[in-house]
Amino acid sequence: MVVTDLDGTLLDAQACLGAANRRALQRLGETGSLRVVATGRSLHSAESVLDADFPIDYLVFSSGAGILDWHSRELLTSHGMRAEDAADALRALLDRQLDFMVHHGIPDNHYFYFHQPSAAAHGANPDFQRRCARYREFAEPLPPAGLGAMQVSQFLAIEAPHRDSCYDSLVTELDKLNVILTTSPLDHRSRWIEIFPPAASKSQASEWLRHRHGVARAEVVAVGNDYNDRDLLEWAEHAYVVANAAPPLKARYRVVASNDAQGFAEAVATHGLV
Repeated sequence: MVVTDLDGTLLDAQACLGAANRRALQRLGETGSLRVVATGRSLHSAESVLDADFPIDYLVFSSGAGILDWHSRELLTSHGMRAEDAADALRALLDRQLDFMVHHGIPDNHYFYFHQPSAAAHGANPDFQRRCARYREFAEPLPPAGLGAMQVSQFLAIEAPHRDSCYDSLVTELDKLNVILTTSPLDHRSRWIEIFPPAASKSQASEWLRHRHGVARAEVVAVGNDYNDRDLLEWAEHAYVVANAAPPLKARYRVVASNDAQGFAEAVATHGLV
């Protein structure tokens, strides 16, 4: 069983699948290995960069909030926040005057409300504006009445590079939720703080699939590149990171070539799977 992150790991800087990585995935399928992509993208966003014949078996999307059988297109699992947890997360973000989005429930979690209170107090946040603009057809301002009866899949706060981070304090305050940190895939500098239900994580989704197919722990390989892959890399028996990974991850896990140099193919070849 091979589980790989998508952006910055399996795909190159242009969000394309290189020939060597495609051949590696195809060969894994021919030899009976389970192929899983685990991404922070929503289902809608992932499908915008994965063609219908993309050579995988499962898509773990929204950092484990949902699992899709890639062949049958069946949604196997999905996780949403309890109303009280969503209210706690909303209050924590408002108290810190963070710029954030709150995403609707799966499978419509590409729709979101956005809130930006901090321009005057904390300066500009171009990455936040960029994401709102990119998904403008799915974005609306947070209503004055708040979330109401909205089904929530996740919150996403975006911190500009010049601002002190609230990540550690959010982890402490929202200890019943899964709060993860990653580097912006848009400007590669801003910090994205994502808040998920406790059952939503790349590692838990991958463990669910491992049990479903009876794969031994010793036969699990994971490949990643950023902080939101840490739980997956810690869970896997064999973990690799690409050369463009965050430095602390490269210090901890085995390093292969960069995503642009198709390090995924190197990882599975090094492990003797292709």
